[in-house]
Amino acid sequence: MSLGCARPNRLVGSKSPYLLQHACNPVDWRPWSAEVLEEARALGKPLFISIGYSTCHWCHVMARESFEDPDVAAVLNEYYVPVKVDREEMPDVDSFYMAYCMAALGSCGWPLNVIATPDGKPFYVRTYVRREELIWLLLQIAKVWYSGDRGLAEGAGVEALRALQNLWAPRPGDASLGDLISRAYRELLDSYDPVYGGFGRGPKFPVPHNIMFLLRYWARSGDRDAVEMALRTLDYMVAGGIHDIVGGGFHRYTVDSKWLQPHFEKMLYDQALILTALVESYQVTGDLTYRWASEKIVRFLEESMLNPEGGLYTALSAESSGVEGYFYTWGYDEVRSVLDEDEFRIATRLFNITERGNYRDEASGRPTGRNILYIGLPLRDAARLNNISLAELLELVDRLTSKLGQARMHREPPPVDDKVLTDWNGLALAALAKTYRALGSEKALVMAERVASFLVDRVLDGDKIYHCYKLGEAYIDGMLADYASLTWGLMELYETTFKERWFELSVDLANSMVKRFWDEERGVLKFKEGRGVAEDLIDPYDTSMPSGYSLALHVLIRASRYTGDPRFENTALRAFKNVSGLVELNPSAFTYMLSTALDYWVDVSYEIVVASREGDREVLDMIGEIWRRFMPNKVLLHITEASRRVRELAPYTKNMIAVEGKPTAYICRNRVCDLPIMGVERLSKVLGRPLRYERR
Repeated sequence: MSLGCARPNRLVGSKSPYLLQHACNPVDWRPWSAEVLEEARALGKPLFISIGYSTCHWCHVMARESFEDPDVAAVLNEYYVPVKVDREEMPDVDSFYMAYCMAALGSCGWPLNVIATPDGKPFYVRTYVRREELIWLLLQIAKVWYSGDRGLAEGAGVEALRALQNLWAPRPGDASLGDLISRAYRELLDSYDPVYGGFGRGPKFPVPHNIMFLLRYWARSGDRDAVEMALRTLDYMVAGGIHDIVGGGFHRYTVDSKWLQPHFEKMLYDQALILTALVESYQVTGDLTYRWASEKIVRFLEESMLNPEGGLYTALSAESSGVEGYFYTWGYDEVRSVLDEDEFRIATRLFNITERGNYRDEASGRPTGRNILYIGLPLRDAARLNNISLAELLELVDRLTSKLGQARMHREPPPVDDKVLTDWNGLALAALAKTYRALGSEKALVMAERVASFLVDRVLDGDKIYHCYKLGEAYIDGMLADYASLTWGLMELYETTFKERWFELSVDLANSMVKRFWDEERGVLKFKEGRGVAEDLIDPYDTSMPSGYSLALHVLIRASRYTGDPRFENTALRAFKNVSGLVELNPSAFTYMLSTALDYWVDVSYEIVVASREGDREVLDMIGEIWRRFMPNKVLLHITEASRRVRELAPYTKNMIAVEGKPTAYICRNRVCDLPIMGVERLSKVLGRPLRYERR
């Protein structure tokens, strides 16, 4: 591969787009490995570990200012062993040093720059640092290290490691599950922005699992404030600059409280989780806003993130033509040149386009002369202001943005991080399968099956999963999140297609996950297998996406409910109990974990088995009656006389048959089953009125 430089450094053989972006730096970067630690020990040099990812804007800024600078490179190469880490390739390394950063600084982000002892123990950390300050810091730390006082740094590293190991020790709590859920809700309520939705007043991150938690809290409690927080947050996200209203999909976060000015990278995990929140909200409300935004995400994934083999790429960069956001923003005259006079008049008002521009440079705050296209208030309200229906408004937006999208195709597109990550693809697989069930989107189903087939063919080796795939090769051993996410995705795909292979594989992977990551002595699920600096790491916190720990609890409970085998759920219960002390400290940092608890451990949950003859089309009406409901507290199986493996893996279904040859439903509440039910009307009556929130 040609990198366009005469003397690339040791990153030249990497697959990671992020590492390759730094392969021409004068810094003599090494990729993270056990051999690098051995080299540092042999040389007696501290490690300078710089962690980021390919679509990170401030990572690019620091690279241009510092890592391409020969003076910075001279200091790093002389006094340190410089190491580059792609946080997406090596989330274990990133989580280890991020935990140290959070403990040391209280808040963190990327680029993450850590100075550590030769064996990897951290003793100094910073995020973005300007060139002059970086050189000064590097020289001051080197002076201490090489003056005979390195014992101070080594001692600090030992203390940091001890503190981190204590952080990862099991911590059972005393609070009841109901109390933890109520406290999580109150914490979200206290931090909620009642004007623009979301949580907090500064930079806004989507955090879709907060929305999922609030929907479930409403479903269990009837609390209107909970569902209103969820829906208002989604409303303003869809209407804001964080939503690419032209091409679909959502940017990573906004720097303001109004969801207006984003950092423009588009991450696969955001698309997957926001899609899940949107389709669940559509099931709850029937609001066309959520259906429309969901369909735009599906189209974006198909057009911009789906690789020819069937996997989904990791991310799109924030920058194009060397400028952040250039691909997504518009000059006033650019819009005028694309639309006719009437369309332009409507677009300037509807999308808040001005001659001066509404997009400001983040660093200086100065107008850039360019515009972010956004509507700025819930689409239902925008429709009322324009005296049209919501459906008419969406049709108008589609007509205008279709023309703008065609024009945008002539711009240089943002670079794509084209590695495939198993955990993020698993999240997308789950979302796409749920989208088909909620919306009937054939495009979502076709993509889901392609993604599943790709993952099974490319990253699965027996019961072993690999974390990354690129250029025909799967690499890096899978971590807890990979096993849990893929298992979840396959479970959702099974409940969408009822193909036995997805059911069987999901149960096999749940077994493999327990075998590889369950720490019997501590009673917790480890982040990864094997040894290394992060060997004791557990990370149950739900951050911008659910933790592997939370996802693992979710799929273990579902595996238990599918199969009737209590071992899975007993493992999940013990794993939850042994981190519940952490949950007590900050319940709203565990909203995905607590969503699972709301679904399966609070009040009633359901195991539903529908039996029919092979090829019976009438059964689709019965399944559709279940699908159309917001009913996350259930598992659903469909069996016929040909369902040999499902019956073997779920032996309680042995005597569940199609009575008189007609589609028959068996509804079990917490593993206690009712008499068989025949006919859609009877099924609907037994299930009760669908949960529906009527918006005022």
